[in-house]
Amino acid sequence: MSEQQSKPASAGWGTIVLIYLICVLAAASIGQAIPIVGDIARFFHGTRGQVSWVISMPSALVALGALPIGWLVARVGDKPLILLGITLLILGDVGVTLAESIQLLLLMRAVEGLGYALVAVSSVTMIARVTQGKRRTSALTLWSSYIPMSFAIPLTLAGLLAGTGHWRWSFGGHALTLLALGLAALSLPARAPAARVAGNSGLSTVLRTPVCYALGFSFACTAFVQLGIMSTLAPVLSTRYGFSIAAASSMLTAGSFVNIFGCLLMGWLLNRGLSPLLLALGSVALAATSASLVYLPGMPVAGEVAFAALYFLGTGLLTGLWALMPAVAPTPASRGATSGLVTQLTLWGVLFGPPVAFAAQAHGEQGEIAVILTAYLLGALLSWWVIHRVGTRIGLVDPGAGH
Repeated sequence: MSEQQSKPASAGWGTIVLIYLICVLAAASIGQAIPIVGDIARFFHGTRGQVSWVISMPSALVALGALPIGWLVARVGDKPLILLGITLLILGDVGVTLAESIQLLLLMRAVEGLGYALVAVSSVTMIARVTQGKRRTSALTLWSSYIPMSFAIPLTLAGLLAGTGHWRWSFGGHALTLLALGLAALSLPARAPAARVAGNSGLSTVLRTPVCYALGFSFACTAFVQLGIMSTLAPVLSTRYGFSIAAASSMLTAGSFVNIFGCLLMGWLLNRGLSPLLLALGSVALAATSASLVYLPGMPVAGEVAFAALYFLGTGLLTGLWALMPAVAPTPASRGATSGLVTQLTLWGVLFGPPVAFAAQAHGEQGEIAVILTAYLLGALLSWWVIHRVGTRIGLVDPGAGH
């Protein structure tokens, strides 16, 4: 049977939205700790390093484990690993609410991180498996917005618990996650047994394919700047305009929703046949210019808000380029390993973005702007190369455009 004949019918939007919501719940394991990390520090008398890991531990597990998980996806299947990931998220949440020491809390955060890694890598592989054509593009751009959504909701809800002493309630989402586990077990489509991949599941091929690294590092550049700005912008706004930290943080929450709109807009534009190369380079230019202007001294409040909104729109458009992942994979069977590698490299940007942004602040606005422009220039070059290598494979650029 040919590959075309063996393709399953494209999954409905109910399945796609369920996968998306599961990803939002999984990634919320990061955001749910941010507003109440000070309460945790006071409760456990933790060191600054320990407290920082309360936030960073889930991301670190993805950054370290996404590639081997991608290998497992091809060997075991995406649905079993999504179910395992949700189970670990529930166990980790329960463990955090019961932890009586900072060490045990960090261990449970690591369990949450492993669950998040399993869900993140397996979910994008499942979407690529059960969708085709324009629906796949739309589904992947929706999926790419799960991280900003996972920040927007916890920052709003968990923020209400900050300073109340009830920080453990922030990790009470395991009840909702348990419902997601049941729905996933009943309705997510399992891979056919015949589709099991033997050998190294395409991992060695992916590791020898430079374009997979290029796509991952291009996303890492976007995540590097985005998390750096999310970490440093609120104090800048508070100092420059006299906003409270809460008011400044609410601007970041609003920015997350603009970011989500940008992700979805990219899918809409791609499905209407616009050149992905022009979209990518235009989005880089929009994000780089507006982010630089946000840090420009002397900017009036109205300009600050406008350029921040344009920045979040631009970075959302760039994130929507996750639609390229299936075309970057050397073979359909290696999509699990490809998504693992790309996810792992992206999370490196997440990990390094905040500390570099804080270090750049020591050199004033010029230092921050220099970091932003350098990262986006590298991202633009990588995006250009990726699209010219794989665009013809999915009909996104003219065959004669060159490679």
